[in-house]
Amino acid sequence: MTIWRRPRWSRGLAAVVGVAVLAACAPAPPLYSDTTPPVLMTTPTEAGIVDLRARYRAALCRRLPPKGPPCDDVLLRLPGESPAPFEPAPPEAVRRYRLAFIPGLFSECLQAVARPFADVIPELTRTGFDARYFSVAGRGSVTTNSERLGTEIAALPDDGRPLVVVAYSKGLPDLLELVVRRPDLAARITAIVSIAGAANGSLLADRHLVTYRRWLSGLPLVSCGSGTGDEMGDLGRDVRLEWWRRHRAAISIPIFLLVTTPRRDRVSPTLSPTYRELARTEPRNDGMLFWYDQLVSGASLLGYVNADHWGVAVPLSQELRAVDFLFYDDAVPRTLLVEAAIEVVDEALRTRDRVGHSPKGGNP
Repeated sequence: MTIWRRPRWSRGLAAVVGVAVLAACAPAPPLYSDTTPPVLMTTPTEAGIVDLRARYRAALCRRLPPKGPPCDDVLLRLPGESPAPFEPAPPEAVRRYRLAFIPGLFSECLQAVARPFADVIPELTRTGFDARYFSVAGRGSVTTNSERLGTEIAALPDDGRPLVVVAYSKGLPDLLELVVRRPDLAARITAIVSIAGAANGSLLADRHLVTYRRWLSGLPLVSCGSGTGDEMGDLGRDVRLEWWRRHRAAISIPIFLLVTTPRRDRVSPTLSPTYRELARTEPRNDGMLFWYDQLVSGASLLGYVNADHWGVAVPLSQELRAVDFLFYDDAVPRTLLVEAAIEVVDEALRTRDRVGHSPKGGNP
């Protein structure tokens, strides 16, 4: 008699989905509290964000296949974006960069299913990029993960090749903590590309921190160690906003932002509960983050991607074909999004070097 056993990876997937469900069922707290640093609502331009959307749109649209999704279905054209300029073919010089990809919360726990950029890194490598994956603890605090990132960067060949780090979700706070703690290693990073980066935290972290810490942080999972709850607490909006108040002036590495803000029909069923919960406060969210919680003052805005928080980075529909109807990521050109970002980053860095520009810091 054959006894069916549940695949070991399914425990990790069930645990992460369970977090999303708990978040949707918990009572909604206020958006701000007495410990929230004062913030100002303003436009990206007034916040010192450089608008590179037109340039990025040109770089991406040129790459999209003729039979693929229209460019305006991949990148939302929101108010204030200027017409896309005519641009020549991208220079091969972009391949002189070394790329490193940092995953987000729980990614290590789901690596048996699909890890972020699992399809992107091999495709970039085949086209000539030196693309690497920086592994961090799926349930590690920003302090723990910044130390692991320091080890990864220190182990890179010291050949002078410019390093561009692509940070996804909680990977952005993990990386920024490294930048502040280890400026010697941060000096090797020439630019940061944030994809759905949890720059200002998530209201969901505030909502279910207590439940997560009590019931889920120590839940045994096959591929990642137990947490303490700090990994979720580090994503609290109060925590992240206070971090920026203290440390923004110390961040001189240029940051380029890809913000996820999907149309409702592009939100995967697995993220619909948290999307709806966040939508009570802010309809423009990706199922995990508000769109403005992905913005950083003084950074450069590449574009608003029509993809949810998981679909922009993780090829779940490819890896879980039996349940691919649960994930709306099949139309997201993840590799092309990154390639276009590197092209624009390269141009921005070369322009900065020509005019002797240095990035400005400031409080968001």
